[in-house]
Amino acid sequence: MEGLQEMFGGGSAGRRRAKVLGVIAIALAVIAITPEISAAREPRPPRPPRPPRPPRETTIAPSTTPTTARPTTATTTPAVPPTTRPSTPPSTTGNGTPAPPSNLHFTQTGAIGIPGRGISLTWSPNGSGIAVGGHFRDKVTRQRYDTRTIDVAGRRTVKSFNCHYFWTLAHVWSRNPYLGEVIVDGGDDHAVKIWDANGTGATKCKSPGQFFASEGGIKQLPNINGSTMSLQFSPDGKWLVGASRDRSVRIWQIAPGPNQFKVVKLWWDREAGNQFSVRWSPDGTRLAVGDRKGHVSEWPFNPATDLWSQDLIDDFAKAGWSGHLTWFSSHEELLKPTRLWVDSGHKYVWHVRYSPGGNYVAAVGTDGTLNVYKSKSGEVAYRVTGPVKGTERRPKFVPFHSLDWSPDGLVIAVGAADNNIYVFRAHDGAPYDRLVGHAETITDLAFSPDGRTLASTAGGPKLSMQYHEAVEGPDNYVRLWARP
Repeated sequence: MEGLQEMFGGGSAGRRRAKVLGVIAIALAVIAITPEISAAREPRPPRPPRPPRPPRETTIAPSTTPTTARPTTATTTPAVPPTTRPSTPPSTTGNGTPAPPSNLHFTQTGAIGIPGRGISLTWSPNGSGIAVGGHFRDKVTRQRYDTRTIDVAGRRTVKSFNCHYFWTLAHVWSRNPYLGEVIVDGGDDHAVKIWDANGTGATKCKSPGQFFASEGGIKQLPNINGSTMSLQFSPDGKWLVGASRDRSVRIWQIAPGPNQFKVVKLWWDREAGNQFSVRWSPDGTRLAVGDRKGHVSEWPFNPATDLWSQDLIDDFAKAGWSGHLTWFSSHEELLKPTRLWVDSGHKYVWHVRYSPGGNYVAAVGTDGTLNVYKSKSGEVAYRVTGPVKGTERRPKFVPFHSLDWSPDGLVIAVGAADNNIYVFRAHDGAPYDRLVGHAETITDLAFSPDGRTLASTAGGPKLSMQYHEAVEGPDNYVRLWARP
């Protein structure tokens, strides 16, 4: 530094110039030795590559995993006895795998407009008609809360049976040995109504709740403390069973006698939340039941031993719907169902169905799983999951909302929240077809009696606060799908 001061002369100006040049000299020296220091360092070992993620399970694949576990792949298949098993599409839906081809075997052959969101449908015994109900309000005729019948060949609605106090949610069309050919509908009110299918129907709903013999009304079954979600006649026609949101499954006597049209047996399950679906076994000795708390179960029924005493039948009839909760609570032990078996963990179980021979029970719910069980024992034959939504870390399966088993026992059709219908081979759960054409959640579907046509309606979830008052939807149709 002193040499620099001498070079630039004395005084304060010279000292400043000398300091600046000194700093520059130091900086140049550091730059010069930096590469040497870097070269002397031990090189850092390369980072090992990240192991690949294991592939996720393929969904829509049968499984025999335990009841509460998520299904993977099948190890056994049920001995469903189809004579000709349908072939499988070349691809399946799952994580990272292609979707099954759409409309590969089934072809959409018609769409019949309905006056609102379709919620429930049923075929006529001869397959020429369909009864459908839902969130119906007709702007032209001002009919509402009714059940419509459809002429399948003419692709048009022909009659209206009016009307409940609110939406109709459950239907059955049957040729009953005691009543003739009837349509039974259950409403989002306190009544089930039995109609003569050959009655004239109504041209207007003069006031909610109307029920006239001149329009086909046969009998109203009142005093139900909750929406009726499911209805079916016993195979011999002597009984009508209904599942309700009041947590009950009740049986009305249909055969003539002093208790005709009375509730002669009722089960009440506090843990069920709501009873959503009920079906008779083909031999009439068992009931398959699905509820809001995710239970699938099978109950025995023997009219010789299970019907109430006359005193209990009369006592219940006096209670009235407003007194049912108190009556249920005071008779809770008597009303508890005896189960042959129960499976749980399926969120809302919207539908249960027996196979045509009665050897299997199928059930679907909002957990996005088709479950097939051996009847009487409840042993899992297989499980099939639907498409996956959500994130990779937290996958969710698309909820299933509707279900039917083909009359020949070969396939099972399932309606999903992604607006598609998935058809599976019944004997092993392999994907068979994916029906594309709806624009809303498939609320209900059913095969025709001869199994050649599938009817479906897409009104959104059967119970939903979002759509509770909604009439207009993106898909106010009943669609028909022809099967080869």
